[in-house]
Amino acid sequence: MLWKQSETKKDCAAFIAAGYSKLTALTLSKAGIKTVQEAEEFLHGDELHDPAQIRNIQKATDIIWRHIYRESRICIFGDYDTDGITSSAIMFLALRKLGARVYVRLPDRIEEGYGISQKAIEEQMELGTNLFITVDNGVRAVAETAFVKGNGCDIVILDHHQPGDVLPKADALIDLHIPRETYPYVELTGAGLAWKVAHFMLEQAGEHDYAMALVDLAAIGTIGDVAPLIGENRVIVKRALRLMRSSMYERPGIAALMPDLQHITAEDIAFRISPCLNAPGRLEERGAELSLLLLLEDRPQTAMRLAQNITATNERRKILQAECFCSIQEEVEQRIQNGEKVIVVCAENAPSGIAGLLAGTIRERYNRPAIVFTPKKNIEGEVIWTGSARSVEGFHMLDGITCCKDYLKAFGGHKLAAGLSMEADTEKLELFRSAINRQATEMDESIFEPALYWDMEISTDELTAELFAEMEALEPFGAGVPKPVFRLLTQLNTDKAYDLLGANRNHLKLYAKGFSMIGFSMAEKYLSSDLPEQIEAVGSLSMNYYRGQAYKQISLLDFKAA
Repeated sequence: MLWKQSETKKDCAAFIAAGYSKLTALTLSKAGIKTVQEAEEFLHGDELHDPAQIRNIQKATDIIWRHIYRESRICIFGDYDTDGITSSAIMFLALRKLGARVYVRLPDRIEEGYGISQKAIEEQMELGTNLFITVDNGVRAVAETAFVKGNGCDIVILDHHQPGDVLPKADALIDLHIPRETYPYVELTGAGLAWKVAHFMLEQAGEHDYAMALVDLAAIGTIGDVAPLIGENRVIVKRALRLMRSSMYERPGIAALMPDLQHITAEDIAFRISPCLNAPGRLEERGAELSLLLLLEDRPQTAMRLAQNITATNERRKILQAECFCSIQEEVEQRIQNGEKVIVVCAENAPSGIAGLLAGTIRERYNRPAIVFTPKKNIEGEVIWTGSARSVEGFHMLDGITCCKDYLKAFGGHKLAAGLSMEADTEKLELFRSAINRQATEMDESIFEPALYWDMEISTDELTAELFAEMEALEPFGAGVPKPVFRLLTQLNTDKAYDLLGANRNHLKLYAKGFSMIGFSMAEKYLSSDLPEQIEAVGSLSMNYYRGQAYKQISLLDFKAA
């Protein structure tokens, strides 16, 4: 992999001139911060916007209150991913606290797919539902909303996705992306929006503390949906991390998934908690309900059993994902050799729930756009191919797919990711593959060259406790706020230079004076490099807390013998 130094932005120099340290200035610049005022808000801001500023919030909550007073049956309809599950949990807990007869219905990823459906509506109406509240979906459910209204029920839609040309005629609709919205921050996720509405209602009932105690779920959904950690999203996550690290935190399900909460970071949520919450929905029928139960469970022992089940499912997902990737890897590499720029494959033996993960793996490993189709039965029992697409900078995936829409049954998405479906027809798949590759003919081949960008060279003497403390103070890192990447030359310890970790001993831990380096799936590279005693490394800084001790650590992105 080619290493390149990232361009130092003028903003970085300006922040250094304003008195910020080089590390803080670099972080601010990488996060797109432009002014000192924005910098201070980014670093120290803790204020939340008043939810009353949300257009239609009074209308929406008046409808919900009316059904609470009538003791109506209220159905929250969510989604099967982390954002949808946490959105549903927030609304359920808030409305239950307010005395509502409230239930949750999550769609099945495998059989039903995304969003509220007529089948689910009919099912819930048979159970006596009078009010539907969608969270993390609904803004494009025009026909389904009409069906709800046509059958005499009310519907409130809370969504954060881009609206279509026609809006559903709900009793109340809140989506911050609809033009003329009055709320000052539009990047809230489904969970963030659900929390703001829940906060508004709980404050009306004098339940401020309970509203604030739900911020952890809002943060998990925000991070799980890869939302930018700037603006109010950043405040939500910072508040949640403070709560989760404190002795006052009471969410047995999360504590069971991650016992060491004292030092939890946004990265822990992104790479440890969110994948576990997603896993059951990817592999099991109605599996997302298991993750919802975990978030709602208040008995520690029961939560522990649920967490063990979910963790085991996530481990099974990892194995299945690796096996399915191996089954398509040869075809992927052959298509690259054939000169195809957009990789389109059908993983015949993969469950539809991991198609996006497989496409992501192809994109990350080969640095090119990828679309993975998997077989799936639709609601009529017909086998179709559903696909997930992931792209790279330089190829607008949704635009490319739109130009090939004649071969598809349905599609949607954005620049870097999309979902699509087509008939299970190999000839049509080949025509689609050719068509989308024609859309990529103008792509510069240099885009496909794997490159690793580092920000700052550093010596081992500069790896001080103060530098690591400054990194922790700059948390949270994540989408929109990438960690600074360092390049350094270091001598490994002579008495013990390395360990091989993991069940398959495929992870690498290197030891140097005063710090260690961890490289996931890098053991083979180190062993095949003849165990170098001195290396050049590229990675990010983090503290490793283990058995009450704190250790300085570098998370490796790459290394080579010096």
